[in-house]
Amino acid sequence: MNWLKSHFLDPVLDLFNRNDKFSRGVIAIMSGTVISRVIAFAAIPVLSRLFTPSDFGVLALLNMIISVLGPVSTWCYETSIVLPERQKEAVNLMILSCIASTISGVIVFVAFAIFKVPVAGLLGAPELAPWLPWSAFCVWSLGMFSALRLWKSRQGDFPAISYARVADTGSLSVTQVGMGIAAPGNLFGLMIGPFIARFTSLLVIFISTWRVDGELIKESFDWQTLKAQAKRYIRFPQFDLPANTLNHFSREMPVAILGAFFIPQWVGLFSIANRVMSVPLQVVGGAIAQVYLPTARDAALSSRLEHFTLAIFERLLRMSVTPMLVVAIAAPELMGFVLGDQWYFAGVFLRWICPWLLLAFIASPISEVFGVLERQSDKLVFNIVLFIIRFVSLMIGGLLGDPFLAVALFGISGAIFWFVQCYWLIRITGAHMPLFWRHIAMEIFRAVPFLMIMGLTQYYHTDTKKIVGCCIALLIVFFMMNWRALLSSGSSVQNMSMAAGESKA
Repeated sequence: MNWLKSHFLDPVLDLFNRNDKFSRGVIAIMSGTVISRVIAFAAIPVLSRLFTPSDFGVLALLNMIISVLGPVSTWCYETSIVLPERQKEAVNLMILSCIASTISGVIVFVAFAIFKVPVAGLLGAPELAPWLPWSAFCVWSLGMFSALRLWKSRQGDFPAISYARVADTGSLSVTQVGMGIAAPGNLFGLMIGPFIARFTSLLVIFISTWRVDGELIKESFDWQTLKAQAKRYIRFPQFDLPANTLNHFSREMPVAILGAFFIPQWVGLFSIANRVMSVPLQVVGGAIAQVYLPTARDAALSSRLEHFTLAIFERLLRMSVTPMLVVAIAAPELMGFVLGDQWYFAGVFLRWICPWLLLAFIASPISEVFGVLERQSDKLVFNIVLFIIRFVSLMIGGLLGDPFLAVALFGISGAIFWFVQCYWLIRITGAHMPLFWRHIAMEIFRAVPFLMIMGLTQYYHTDTKKIVGCCIALLIVFFMMNWRALLSSGSSVQNMSMAAGESKA
């Protein structure tokens, strides 16, 4: 009983009593996000039996368009909201982002209203055409949500972000499952989900923002200030807009190219593989990324950005390397067991994209360094390179008629890119780079026993239940062994990294 208290109960209680800004922010976001992601994750096995891989392929194409256009509909001004010292300037940047998102939404609606049939035909899914003009609503909603989310991050109101995330994924899952049960196999039930979810999340965060900061927003709004801030942060639309567009499209590129070269079934298999792994990653990675930007700004102002970034890198490594590689080995059996036999090949896709998702999970929060140091031109160069690498990789598989080769090359090239970018970003913060390599070596060393056990189990056994059981057991053992380290406070990890850096200097 004492062992259980010291290893599990005490760390949890200590976590919720932390006073450091980073840990409190992450906890606030994760507390609500975990609930919503559990709902979303639990819905996947149900939805996989209510709809076919082809249905999910059409949904994936719609989500691809929303995911590419939505985050850049603000012209990337929303990232600058956390940077000004004066609240008045930040308020006008938020309003500028909302105006940009509205203009973008109108443009998207008009464009798709005119070209919906040829665009749907190019993507290999004619049934997508009626939904394309209305995707402008989701694009606008995502842009508005991003602006309000960054404002909430600046204000330190992380619970509001958490509530909105719960509303988004909860309404999405409830709508899709409910419609799927009411009318099994009807594509409408699957496709209407994103529209309901985006509207619900935007409504929740808008009500919270107006209730808490409505007076401040009304008092601070000023056209002259807005125009001045638009000029002051012009580098964000100049460089972040094309860079982020390329980044989002390159991330969604498998959906577009698989749709162009192959039937929607392969698109659906890939989208489910990506969705299964993305759900748990978004719980932690999304929370850390949202808190990292404003906290990194403070660290940069106090000349401690290098220590803070390296500390976050070490924590992300500890969270992800072993569990993700274990899942990658057992992925085909896991997918077939949980979702049904028709989804076995989604597990093969998952195995190939796990390295990319692993490195992206680690590097994505750290990529906010581009904005903190205002090096948007460097970010643009990186994303152009990523776009070219991924396009070539996927086209090779598409032209050769092999969807597995296309996904494999996509995953491997993405993993290499994110590793290089992560190394470069940590280096430009001024961090002591031997610590970078030391953290990586330590995590590989910790992962080896788990990977050997999982690999040998899969090699000597053909029983799916035994392979899945071994995978689950290894994940449980990993989290039991690393419970305290995974829940260590942001300030304590940061201080350890600082001390290590000073001792090596």
